[in-house]
Amino acid sequence: CTHPLPHCGVCVVMCRERTVNEPLSWEQIDQEVTGGRKLLVLEGNVYDVGEWVHKHPGGKVLLSYVGEDASDVYAAMHKVAEGSEGKKSLDKYLKPLLVGPLKTGKTGPKAEEHAATHDAALEKDFRKLRKDLEEAGMFKPKMWFYAMMLAHIILLEVAGWATLKFFGTGWVPYCATVAMLVTAQAQAGWLQHDFGHLSVFKSRVWNLRMHRFVILHLKAASSAWWNYRHYLHHAKPNVADTDPDINMPYVFMLGDEMAKKWAHKQKEGKAKGFLPYDLQHVYWWVIGPPLLLPVYFHYENLRFLIGNAVFGRSGMWKDSYSTKHYMRHGRVFFWKELAWMASFFFRWHFTYAPLLGVAGWITLYMVVRTVESHWFVWVTQMNHLSMDINKYSGRLRRDWPSLQAVATCNVDGGLFNDWFTGHLNYQIEHHLFPTMPRHNYAKVAPLVRDMFERNGKGSDYISKTLLGAMGDIVSSLETYGSVWREAYHEF
Repeated sequence: CTHPLPHCGVCVVMCRERTVNEPLSWEQIDQEVTGGRKLLVLEGNVYDVGEWVHKHPGGKVLLSYVGEDASDVYAAMHKVAEGSEGKKSLDKYLKPLLVGPLKTGKTGPKAEEHAATHDAALEKDFRKLRKDLEEAGMFKPKMWFYAMMLAHIILLEVAGWATLKFFGTGWVPYCATVAMLVTAQAQAGWLQHDFGHLSVFKSRVWNLRMHRFVILHLKAASSAWWNYRHYLHHAKPNVADTDPDINMPYVFMLGDEMAKKWAHKQKEGKAKGFLPYDLQHVYWWVIGPPLLLPVYFHYENLRFLIGNAVFGRSGMWKDSYSTKHYMRHGRVFFWKELAWMASFFFRWHFTYAPLLGVAGWITLYMVVRTVESHWFVWVTQMNHLSMDINKYSGRLRRDWPSLQAVATCNVDGGLFNDWFTGHLNYQIEHHLFPTMPRHNYAKVAPLVRDMFERNGKGSDYISKTLLGAMGDIVSSLETYGSVWREAYHEF
């Protein structure tokens, strides 16, 4: 093919035939991606995922690695242990997408950029560690553990109802019920996270079935909405042009560099924003933990599901589920999600309306959501908010271990901390190995720390106390706000 950027169908076919036989350099990959092809690298081979993205069960999240080496994120998000059924199945889907091998060596500026931003020694050590952990059985779940997690959630739900039923609706039994229901909802949040990461069952289908049962029926949230947000977050955590969890410029300024850039855009009239971001550490207490679940997440869930079910698109930032795979059959997938979600509210109505009335059970629900919101926000933000937040182009180290470590921190382990956080206190281990059963993170943590220290990156592995990590959320917000104020007034 004589066209460096093929557009016609014949040229595309010719180029694909050529590239199967000839290795592609990083320069060629960049050139073709610029021309519109969706190429990415997996284990030394180049694949075109342009058509596959519409069939991909995970939606468009794989597009976040177009033009890059996605080998480690691919291994992290799928069960691809050598010789496993998952590996064989995925290889079957990849085979038709193969373009050709990657040309190694110094082939030009893009190859040099890749080499400069990827610690080859650390990558090699990490891949060896992953293989060792697979062989040691660290990716095998203990089913009794997850059975106990589900059982204690259901027992708390039943105990909450029984307290109102047999002790009345006075303040003492009412508050006891709230405490039990909040705990059940928080723990259900951690359990749905396990199923969502396919870390419980060997079967992907059973993981997804249980994920939908827990998140939709026990928690009234969309599984597809959670997947869309959470998989993007894992692909590139704290990366401003990918991670939805830090995409909130109209409410909070997150990250030193992002605060400066937003301030400059505001002064140039290219960005809006009316909140005094230098006081965000103050108004955080009012619109952060108290409102995230009862207000913002309700709005997001309904917008995501109704938008996709009725209009075929939600309009949400980087919505990864508006693909042919999920839109077929009249978008029935999203209508089913809405029905599952409705089952939660029917259950609550028939359970609590006889005791509290309609207005009473709705009030109870909102009280539980508001209290749970504090638990959820402090736990989920303490691992990320104080860490590096930047655009991907601003990340000097983009290999998988570095990308995850600089954006996450751990919180010290222990019986209470592990239970309270759903083992998300081992955030570095979770981000490196998201399909690993959480009960193994404590065993793996010392090995992960050793890996970073062996490669001269010991400072990347940060572990804090529970209260210290929570306190860093507020202090970080204050720091980012100060950076924004200085940039805004100095511009």
